[in-house]
Amino acid sequence: MDGYHFFEEFRDEAQRESAGNVIAVNMADGSFVQEGGICYRAVCPADDHRGPNSPVTMALFNVEYLGARCKQVDERRARDVHPALFEYLERLA
Repeated sequence: MDGYHFFEEFRDEAQRESAGNVIAVNMADGSFVQEGGICYRAVCPADDHRGPNSPVTMALFNVEYLGARCKQVDERRARDVHPALFEYLERLA
């Protein structure tokens, strides 16, 4: 998926237990500053669905969360962890 970087979410800051979800950050659109920090446009799990392989939504995403609770992964790993994310991204293409 061109233009996206993928970040696997973890349940703990030590990044030992995967949450079973991935955040796709749209790097092509660049970042911007919003109250609370630097943000990117991203596709991420919807707030009301936080189980593994959650339904996703478009959102503005604060990079501080990525550094604290996520680890960048390649597309293959992202597809294995969160197939629902790629179903959504492929519908956008």
